[in-house]
Amino acid sequence: MKLRLSQDAALGVACLLFGLFVAVIWAPLDSDTGLAEKVRGRWTVGDALAPTMAGLLLAVSGLALAAGSLRKTGKDLLGTRNLQFILSAAACIAVALLVMRYAGPLIASITVGEYRPLRDTAPWKYIGFVLGGGILVTGLGFIAEGRTSWRRFALAILGLLALALAYDLPFEDLLLPPNGDV
Repeated sequence: MKLRLSQDAALGVACLLFGLFVAVIWAPLDSDTGLAEKVRGRWTVGDALAPTMAGLLLAVSGLALAAGSLRKTGKDLLGTRNLQFILSAAACIAVALLVMRYAGPLIASITVGEYRPLRDTAPWKYIGFVLGGGILVTGLGFIAEGRTSWRRFALAILGLLALALAYDLPFEDLLLPPNGDV
């Protein structure tokens, strides 16, 4: 009997491995405080708790998906269309992240000069988040459906602007991504 890799099994194994990577390597190395820390005699949530939990949830979900795919027939084999979809989605995400990271500084350098002093002032703090997110939503919609529209882009921009305002307005010191790294 020849073992063939189904779409679900491949996705499950990829999610399992990436989730373990996040939980075991990335989150602990990228966080200063660990899962929990003691501050003034009390335990508080550490920087690594949320990404570690997300990684573990992803790993468990991947394991469940891979295990569930063992009961299926071999009709849903991994093929070139699946790989094309994955590569297209990865390219879309990469372009969106580049736009998110560099749109604000680029527009600021062309119009007013240095970006860093402006990164927590409107409209500068919203430029990268909203444009990059709009490209991500519109691009992934195009990849999934094979068509796009200005209406989808406008809805994505409005939705992302609402999301940015919902996070930004209640918190004085919060910097929207990627402004903390700029």
